[in-house]
Amino acid sequence: MPKAELCYFPGSPYARMARVLIAEWSLPITPVEWSFPPLDDLFRLNPLGQVPALVEGDKALFPTFLILERLWDVAGRPDDGYRPEDERQILLTTLQAGDAMVAAFYQDWCGLRPVATNHIGYDLGARHLRRFAETLDWLEDHASAGRLRPGVTLPGVAAACLLLWSEARGGPDWGGRERLWSLVRSLEDRPSFQATVPQVWSPG
Repeated sequence: MPKAELCYFPGSPYARMARVLIAEWSLPITPVEWSFPPLDDLFRLNPLGQVPALVEGDKALFPTFLILERLWDVAGRPDDGYRPEDERQILLTTLQAGDAMVAAFYQDWCGLRPVATNHIGYDLGARHLRRFAETLDWLEDHASAGRLRPGVTLPGVAAACLLLWSEARGGPDWGGRERLWSLVRSLEDRPSFQATVPQVWSPG
């Protein structure tokens, strides 16, 4: 493959997913740290202004879902890492639920509160957090049925990075989900996770 770099912020749970897989599979991809808040250069690389972005030669790949599948491809498509026919929905739903959680956090951190009449009938932040919680219950069911497998898999790494990020940022308690808890804790102790722990941060 051409020279490849992964652009990341140290605190991004999405970039952490890719960094973990690069380490686990010993991929010839160099993680490159970008400054935060993002500069305009990031929008020229990725119109979403987000990390991760995977740069191979003169091409940039994003969003996270496509990057994770690309890393699996570069690794030789190991069956124990991803089974697209069974796990693509689990992976994509996990990533979308993570987006909802992050949106709720950033809404709070930015000090955003209702300033006009609520025309949709629900609190947006609370709705985002419910989407995340409902997805965790759904993942617990999948883990109990053996559809969310233990070990280094794309869906498992994604879930673990999001939940560990939530813990580090003072997010909602996600305990009580025995299978999901076991999966995350087993991954947390791996060298790839220990080497990518996000920096400590709290609002204010």
